[in-house]
Amino acid sequence: MKKNLPLKLTSILFLFLSIIACSTEDGTNGLDGMDGIDGLNGTDGEDGLNSLVSTVPEEPGSNCTNGGFRLDFGLDSDNNGTLDPDEVTSSEFVCNPDPSNGLTSLISTVIEQPGDNCTNGGYRLDVGLDINNNGALDVEEVSTSEYLCNGDSSDFLYQSYASLISQTGTNDPTEQVVENSLNLNISWARQSQGIYLGTLDTTIDISKTVIFFSTPTTHTGVRGTLESSNQIRLELQNGVNVFADNFENLSFELREYE
Repeated sequence: MKKNLPLKLTSILFLFLSIIACSTEDGTNGLDGMDGIDGLNGTDGEDGLNSLVSTVPEEPGSNCTNGGFRLDFGLDSDNNGTLDPDEVTSSEFVCNPDPSNGLTSLISTVIEQPGDNCTNGGYRLDVGLDINNNGALDVEEVSTSEYLCNGDSSDFLYQSYASLISQTGTNDPTEQVVENSLNLNISWARQSQGIYLGTLDTTIDISKTVIFFSTPTTHTGVRGTLESSNQIRLELQNGVNVFADNFENLSFELREYE
C-alpha cells in the first residue's frame, strides 16, 4: 500500500538535499584520460650548403686605386661547385699599394685542418705585402687572415678524391693521390701557360659535386671549374691576368655528395 509522507517531512528532506548539492567541498578527481596518439614525424630538412670563396683580379679604380684582388664569399645555392654572381653575400678587397714603394699585395689560400679555428676544417686566406719581393707570401709578411670553415660533417655524406698537384716547365701536371673513395683516376694535361685540364676516367654527378683547392705560395690566385661530368679546369695566376706555370703541392679535392 502506497504511503504519502507528511508535507512537513517532505520539506525538511528537500532542504537537506539542497544543502548537500550546494556544498563547497570538492568532489574526488576523475581518472586521467588515455594519452593521445603521437603526431607524424616532420619532413627531413634539406642538406646544408657549402661555403665558397672566389679570388678575382681587381682592375685599378674606385675600389683599388692601384688594382689588386677581390675576395667574394657566399653559399653554393645551386650546388654546381662555382660561386656564381648571385650567390655572393660579401666581398673584400685586397689592394696593391702605391707602386712607388715597389711592393705587391699577395694572397695565399691554405687548407685549414679541423681545430680551434674551424671545427670541421676549411680554408685560411692569408693576405700581406711581398716585402722581400720574392713573389711568395712568407709567414712574416702575412698581415691578416680570414677563415672559411666547413659545415658540420655529420650533415653531409660524400665520397672524395684528394691529391697534391705539382707542375714544372711545359710538362703536364703530376699528382700524389692521398684519398680516393670515389675510385676514379684523373689525367692532367697542360693546355697553355698556367691552364690545365683534368680528365676523369668515369663520370660524376656534376649537380652534387664540389671542388676545393689551395693557392701555392708561388702564385697569387687559382680558379677551378667543373667543365663537364668528366673534366676539370684549373687556372693559376701570378699577377693580374697573368697565367703562370711551375708550382708544387697544390691541394686539390673533389667531393661528390649523396
